[in-house]
Formats: sequence, structure tokens, C-alpha cells
Amino acid sequence: MDSILVACAEARIPRPDRAVFLATRRAWIKDAKKEHADLLAVPLLAALLALVCANAPDADLPKGRAALLHRAVEQSVHRWERLRGTLARARPWAPALTTGMLLDGFVTLGRLLDGEATPPAGRALESLTGMLRDPLRWAMPPAAAGEVADHVLRFWDEHVAVFVVNGAGELTARSKVFAEIATAMWARSCGAEELRDWLRHALVHTDSDGAIALAAGLDSRTAEALLDVGETQREATLMVADLAARGVVTLCDGELERALDQLADGALGALAGEPVLPRGPGRPPEFFPALWDKTRDAGPWPFVEAACLLALPSTSRRRRADLVELSELDDTAESIARALCALTDARTDAAPLGEAEIDALRAVLALPLPQDSEMVQKGRRSWEMVGGSRLTPGLEQVALGAAEHLGELPDDAGEHVFALAMHTPGYVAERIYAVLARAGFDTSRRWANIAAQLRDWASGARDDRAALLSDVMSLHGPCPDSTGGDFWSLTALGDLLAATGYSDSPANEIDRALAHDSAAERRAWLDAMADAYGIDKAAVATQARHLQQITAPDALLDEWLVAGTRPLVKPSPIPGIGQVLTDAQQTALLACLEADSSWMAWSAANVLINLEGGRVPWDVQELFDRDMTHWPRHRAALFHAVAIMTSGDRRPSLLARAASSESADHRVAARILISAVPRLDPNGSIVEALRRDADLSVRPKDAHQATPAPTHWSCNHCRTVQALDTEDCPGCDDGVRPRP
Repeated sequence: MDSILVACAEARIPRPDRAVFLATRRAWIKDAKKEHADLLAVPLLAALLALVCANAPDADLPKGRAALLHRAVEQSVHRWERLRGTLARARPWAPALTTGMLLDGFVTLGRLLDGEATPPAGRALESLTGMLRDPLRWAMPPAAAGEVADHVLRFWDEHVAVFVVNGAGELTARSKVFAEIATAMWARSCGAEELRDWLRHALVHTDSDGAIALAAGLDSRTAEALLDVGETQREATLMVADLAARGVVTLCDGELERALDQLADGALGALAGEPVLPRGPGRPPEFFPALWDKTRDAGPWPFVEAACLLALPSTSRRRRADLVELSELDDTAESIARALCALTDARTDAAPLGEAEIDALRAVLALPLPQDSEMVQKGRRSWEMVGGSRLTPGLEQVALGAAEHLGELPDDAGEHVFALAMHTPGYVAERIYAVLARAGFDTSRRWANIAAQLRDWASGARDDRAALLSDVMSLHGPCPDSTGGDFWSLTALGDLLAATGYSDSPANEIDRALAHDSAAERRAWLDAMADAYGIDKAAVATQARHLQQITAPDALLDEWLVAGTRPLVKPSPIPGIGQVLTDAQQTALLACLEADSSWMAWSAANVLINLEGGRVPWDVQELFDRDMTHWPRHRAALFHAVAIMTSGDRRPSLLARAASSESADHRVAARILISAVPRLDPNGSIVEALRRDADLSVRPKDAHQATPAPTHWSCNHCRTVQALDTEDCPGCDDGVRPRP
């Protein structure tokens, strides 16, 4: 981002004014990193927001997440309009295409993605064409609408690359945030009833919470519509109260009164036993779904807490006190509620806490903390949290508010707030620590247990990057004409890393390659990989030398993250690699199958299975028959799979032998190979047999529950056969039953 700012300053700002220009915008970016860290973690968004920052006058630097994203989208379109005559002259843009059509197209595509995971590109074009033909929008004739729709999709796919058509012909979003801001832009322009109807459906699950917050930040109508929906849906009331407490929306006095009325109704409903509907993602993730569950707690507390956090005028605070009283809280909850009210009112009035309020707050901060839970290992891959309890609801908000008044509280208050923060969710804890640090309280102790480990890890990661850069530089000598500059995107280096599967490989496997496999083996592997994927080795080496010359660790990490970002289109080996790779390169890749690192082994296998010509510098039969039981099964199967794929005319017979072999290793090799090259099993008979294999370890994952049921599983490490109800293999220290 800083490079973008500097480039813009050098191009537009007179030299005497550059220092002030850069200082103002660097301060803005520093604040944005604190408030919107998730946005700046997306490289494309970070670049767009840097351009927003560079283009805006000092007095007009955007504030708030919604305004920031909306400005980024609009500026992308207006920047194109200014430059359209100089862009893509070989593929000129449709003369009828306007900035308004592009912005409407952004909304149309974003709404499509918000409602469907990955719609086909054809459906996206149909939606764009319909929007352009709409008599109330652009009223274009069918032929003209179809032509312009192509250009709208091309703009957001190729030119800005926020909505991208992938290799399967499906529309995808580079980040969910783009679909959310598109939905928010739609909400700003739709009718009132249409907005309410969307909110009623969107509030059922949490998937649209981000879009609702952005819509509220763009248009005050959203808060009003949420209150309308809140008459019948409790979650709408809690949502608007939360948005107000976070400063996303500002409610007028009348809206605050409505919110308080609805919160009081919610508390009374909870006391009467009103059921709490589950609330979470529409499609919960496979792993740790409970982490995404946002179902509110039963009872009146969620409504009480929401009311306590609302910034109310003095005339409404008696009603809030009545709400707290009617909620029938226990003594602890009531004291927390009153502490929250005192903190909220002090912030609203920009006033210090009173003596009675300080005493009450001190008592709340001294409440007993929950016992820490303990992680107990139940099996080789199963752990269980034992003991422990939750932090009393509301205390995390008390800690956050108390941290802002640390100078008014007794000397031990900082320790109490710090201790509370240690029991809050990470995102809340970091906010508390930041406020404590600004008040001069030392928060470095929070990392005491892991700081040394992190330092060791960071040092090791730097060493790994340095070693890998040296390996890549060996691919080609220095080029005096700076071949392969492209230091902005590091495309060649990024393509090589993507070809090896770098970003998808576990860190420990990359460590193993650099610690246990020799430099000669790694360099031969990288040399063959570059040629197999048609990557310019001179450009790769030049870009690696550029990174090696960067001495600042943070700057190097930033550049490395650019190179390591997955490309939109996954690279594939070039056709006819058997004629491209020398015998020595093919042999080097085969040797990688016995590398200590699975990163090297799997990436090499991905190339070797493309050697289909039948002439390879090894004995295929020996490779197929080789005893590999001293290797884990997934690595042993690679040898057999490569042997089958490179056996030329014998491939069908070897594949059939593997699939019917008594050796589970060979059967797994057949499964891996057909999964990678489905055409080897044209009628599906081999896959069907493997899906019914008696050994659970051989079956594809989606066939673990298929009939007939498997009779046993065999250890992927020691090959011992085990009963289905055995979880950990007793024959070795590592084997576990395949996960269903």
C-alpha cells in the first residue's frame, strides 16, 4: 500500500508537498489497519483502498467501512472512464457502455453471488442482460443488451478482477466483502417493502450480517427498516442496537424509543419462555461448526445488555432502568447491567464517572473469574476440553468500557481489566489491550507464554524463505537486461510457487524439504518443475534476486505474500512434457517421490503422471512391484500410480491389476490415479469396485458409509488390519482409523 501511495505522490504531488501528503495518508492507513484489518488482508482490496486514500483530498478521506468500500468501487469505475480510450485498444470497449451500467452491473453480479455460491457465467450474463433490458433501468434492445452485458462482465472479471470467472466457468468473488457491498448498494436503492422483506429473510442466518451492516452504514433507511422488522423478529432489534452501539448507525430519539420498547418486549418474552431460534450460517462449515453458531443466550440478558450499551439522552435513561428492573436479573447480572449503563452514559456525555459509579464498577471488576479449562487427549487425534466455565455475560463489555476510564479508577483496576481480557474472545481482548496500552498499562505479558515460540518460528520462517530464494536463484544466472522484472506482481516466481503447491502445503512439509532434503535435490526439482509448467527460469531467478536484496523483514514478508498468493487460474503442466523434460529431469522428479518432504513428492507426482508417451528412463514393472511398505501408504501409492501412468500400452492391464490386487497400497494407487485422471475408468467400474472395498482405508471418503459396509481398516503406517471399532492402531504409534 505504501508503494502505491509513494507512486501516486511522485506522479501528482509537487515535491515540497509530498511529505505532508504521505504523512497524512500513512496515518489514515494506520488507523484503517486497526479498524478494518480484515479488509486490508485481501491484497486486491488493500490496493483499491490505497488508491482511494491517494485520490481523496485531506478533508474527504472516507470514514467507516461502508463508505470506504463504496468509494473503492465507484473510483474503479470512474478511473476506467477517464482512461477508457487508452485501454485494450485491441479489444475496444462497447461505445454504449457507461459508468452507470458498470455500477448497476456490480450490484447485479454481487447480488447473484450473495444468493448463490458459484453461479455459472451464463447465468451471470443472463442477469446482466435482464438488468440492461429492464424498461425501468436502461431499456436496451435485446442484441445491444447482450453485447454490453459481455463488456460489463469483462470489466469486473478481467479489468478490476473482483468478480472472476474461474476455470470451471463459474462466477466467483475475490472476497465475500465485494458481494456484501454490492448487496448494500442494492439496499440503498430498493423500495421500502423490498428492503424489509430482504431483512426478514437475511436475519434468519448469519451469512448476510456483513451486508446488513454495510447497508446500514450507507443508508439510514436500513436502521428504520430493521426496527420495522423488529416488531416481529427479535434478532432485528438486537441487530440495530448492536449497530448503534458500534457507531455504524446513529439513531434519532424516536428510533431510540422504539428500540427500547422492542428490547423491553424481548426481555419480557424471554421471561415468559419464548423459544430462541438457532442462528448461524446457512451452510455450517464441516469443521468446528459450533464456532460459527451465533444463537443468543436464553433469558432476558441479551436484551438488557443491548439496552445498556445504547447511547441514550438523559430523558430516556429512566426507561432503560425500568427495563433492567423488570428483567428479574440476579444480583450479579444486575450489578453488571448498572455498571454498563454508567460506562455508556459517561461516554455519551463525555463526562467522568461519579464516586458511586466508580465503587460499583470496582465491585464488578472484582467478581470471581471462571476457572480455566484443560485440554485432555483422549486418543491420537481426539482431544476434549475438561472443566472451566464461561465468563459471566456482560463482563467483557465492562472490561472494554473500564479500560477507557483507567485513570479514574483505583490503582488495581488495570490488573482486573487485564485479567478479564484474558478470558474474552480474541477480537475483544485485542481491543481491550489496545485501550489499556494507550492508558500506559503494560500488556506485553499476554504473550509471555508464546513469545519465545513465535520468535523461533519467525526466525525459522525467514531462514526457510532465504534458502528457497537461493534455490530459485540457481535456476538462471544474473541477466544484465533485467529480464523478468515484473517486480510489482512477481508473476513468474508466483507461478512457480503455485506449480509446487506452496500455498497449499503444510508449513512443516516445507520445513522438511529445506531441513532434510539436499539443496541439489531441491534445485533439480525446481528446475524440472519450471520447465514442466513452461515458466521462464530467467524471470524467476531475477525476481528471487530482487527479493533477496530486500533487507527489512516486514517488507520482505509483504513481497513474499504477494508471490505466494494463489493465482486465479491454477497452472497446469504444458502439453507434451515428455518431449520437454530431459531424461535427467524426469529421473530427478522420480527421485522426489522418495523425498523426505511430501511437498516435493506430491508436486513431482503431479508432473510425472503427465508423462504418457510410454518412454521413460526407468523400469515401469520394477517401480510397480517395488515393496514400499516402509513408507506411509499415501506416499507408497505415488510410486505405483506413476508406474501405471507411465507404462504406455500396458497401462490398462497394470491399472486393472492394481485395482484388484491383494495389496491395499496398489488399490489406493488405483483410486488416487483415477481421481486425478478420470478418463482411465471410462465406465466407472473400477471406481465402483473401490467404493465397495472391504478395507475402509481403500475407499474414497464419500463411500465410507456405502453398502456393503466395510469389514475392517488397515493402518496406513504399519499396514496392520484392525476392527472397525478400533480407533488407534495398536501395532504402531501413529496409525488411526480413517476419518469418515
